[in-house]
Amino acid sequence: MRGKLILLCGGNGRRMCGAVADKILMPLAGTPVVAHSAKAFCEIFTAGTIICVYRDEEQRREVEAALAEFCGNAEIFFVQGGKERRDSVLNGLRAAGTREDELVFIHDAARPLVTAEAFGRLAQAAAQNGAAVLAHKCVNTIKRCAVPAADGDAVLLEDLDRSRLWEMETPQVFRGNAILEAYERVVAQNLTVTDDVSAYTAVFKRPVTLVENARPNIKITVPADLQLLKTLI
Repeated sequence: MRGKLILLCGGNGRRMCGAVADKILMPLAGTPVVAHSAKAFCEIFTAGTIICVYRDEEQRREVEAALAEFCGNAEIFFVQGGKERRDSVLNGLRAAGTREDELVFIHDAARPLVTAEAFGRLAQAAAQNGAAVLAHKCVNTIKRCAVPAADGDAVLLEDLDRSRLWEMETPQVFRGNAILEAYERVVAQNLTVTDDVSAYTAVFKRPVTLVENARPNIKITVPADLQLLKTLI
């Protein structure tokens, strides 16, 4: 099947506290962060399409230069992001012009460690079952507060069955235009969703294939993540 990648580049990075000017443009092992995951996608879809959802014109120019160097065979388009992540994803999906014979991957550019092998496994799962997500089993004990709580609060804690808990990652991939329809309805109805699978399942109530990832796939969120990434890579 044909493949398209919605590459989300436009986060404002407030939690980076100014450690870098733009985390997705930071060099990592000689390659800008944004290009790592794009290169992995292009290893599986050599004639694929990348839709970059960018923050502003300055970032767009720098992302374009990075991808032209490392993903020269891909067809690359740019579309500006929206106010919230769901708006940015919808802008990207509209620009992608999805078809039934295509797989649409949605990926946070701030996750540079995703591999071509992961893209391949996701593609196979979504081609068969309609939707798939890269994820890993929850290994820590997770407790749920009986009521919303903040640091220092004393609250009753509820146990959760760890065997049923998975931590979601990206890429998340969907066949055809189902994810476009899902996001159209999410935005129109002002629904709160935490990721792309949330949007898909909220609208269609369909199962999603879990593709277990045993490799680190951290998202650059706080300054400490930068040193961890350099060590891992």
